[in-house]
Amino acid sequence: MSQENANLKKTLSKIDLLSIGIGAVIGWSWVVYGGYWSVVPGTLGGVGTFVIAALLCSLVGLIYAEVTSAFPRIGVDVSIAYIGLGRLASIIVCWCTLILWGCFAFVESIMFPIIMGNLGFTLPTFGPMYSVLGVTVMFSDVVMAILVNTLFAFINFKGSNISGKVQTACVLLLSIAAVFFCFSGFLKGSVSNARPFFTNVSGFATVMLMVPGFMSGFNAIPQAVEDSNVKPKTIGRMVLLTVWGSALFYILIILGTGFAANESFRSSEGLIVIEALSLLYNGNGFVRGFVALASLVGMLTTWNAAYIAGSRFLYGMSRSKLLPPVFLHINKNNSTPDVAILFLWALGTVSPFFGKSPVIYGSVFNINSFTLVITWLIISISFVKLRNKMPDLKRPYKVRAGKTVGVLSTIFCAAYLFIYTPFGPSGLSAGQWLAVIGLAAIAVLVYIFWNRKGGNISDEEFRTLLLGEY
Repeated sequence: MSQENANLKKTLSKIDLLSIGIGAVIGWSWVVYGGYWSVVPGTLGGVGTFVIAALLCSLVGLIYAEVTSAFPRIGVDVSIAYIGLGRLASIIVCWCTLILWGCFAFVESIMFPIIMGNLGFTLPTFGPMYSVLGVTVMFSDVVMAILVNTLFAFINFKGSNISGKVQTACVLLLSIAAVFFCFSGFLKGSVSNARPFFTNVSGFATVMLMVPGFMSGFNAIPQAVEDSNVKPKTIGRMVLLTVWGSALFYILIILGTGFAANESFRSSEGLIVIEALSLLYNGNGFVRGFVALASLVGMLTTWNAAYIAGSRFLYGMSRSKLLPPVFLHINKNNSTPDVAILFLWALGTVSPFFGKSPVIYGSVFNINSFTLVITWLIISISFVKLRNKMPDLKRPYKVRAGKTVGVLSTIFCAAYLFIYTPFGPSGLSAGQWLAVIGLAAIAVLVYIFWNRKGGNISDEEFRTLLLGEY
């Protein structure tokens, strides 16, 4: 085992890993979309969309579970892409995953002042600076976002043990809030409120298109495996538990919203989950504040997960020479990839200066989802090829009917990727395509000036660096 790998302390438990995964999946959007998910397809229709989405994401989750147990090493998606489809595919997956975690770190700082305001937390507003896309950038928003971003950077700098415990505590609070809200709806609401239970195929399909995006993030677990003391087989199970744990959370929110308020109330704008709970408890400030706090915590868990997974991924890709060696530096006192954490901090510090325009953060979300599905498609194809090329590979967690799962996952990902094309029902905008081209240009420049020169190594050495002892 390399010295770099040994420098990462194995302090994360299986509960910590599960919390990192679920925290990366569940953000804050449920507090807004809970009503929408229960109205457009109907209450039970909304439950059905997440059940189906969980089944579809389970296909990809099963792939991650098996390959992570076989290769419990940072960047397992990059490793599988290399084994299955070659170095070019591994470079594409490397950059798609890098964009994923970079987007997480970038957008959270933008969203923090927005979410705080929407949740009713009163913050001082001062210092108009300039406008971006018609929205004024306030100095107070920039300062607040940078302070919280710095706090998360500091927590992660101090070590995975601390950041893992913070994540576990936050996800526990989220879980309590979801159960409380659901049972409040059952006990104090009415079955008649939940009507219509189903609407139509169009409503069901509309929500189905957006749901997989709310289920992404379970691939945070493979990036944290080298900080964990968990057996490979258990790591595979944690990936699947993340998918279904997250789906269960959303289902509880939909059921609680459906029983708590009638269709007209749920169709209105605003923070419907909080408003519905306030309706049940006659405006009780404590109850309302508890769920508002939980929704804020949901955003913070995603922020923290981005630091954990993103910094480890940067470290792992530098170790494999896919990225320059600058991210290899490990802090001697805390055993954390401090330069990688500093890079993510820089992204989160710059982003508030772009303002709070929905065009900005909406574009980041769409580009993020686009690159994520590309990664899923490549590893699905690679998984099928791996089953053929290495049938005797030791797989502590082995998927039954693996080839069938791989083929079905490939079909699902290819179909979902079609949505983002100009031929799909909701493709990327011209500006978003320009941003994608710009990011691709950066990847090409790094390839030309680093991978072809400083990082130009033989396939044998690359394989050794990427897979290590596995």
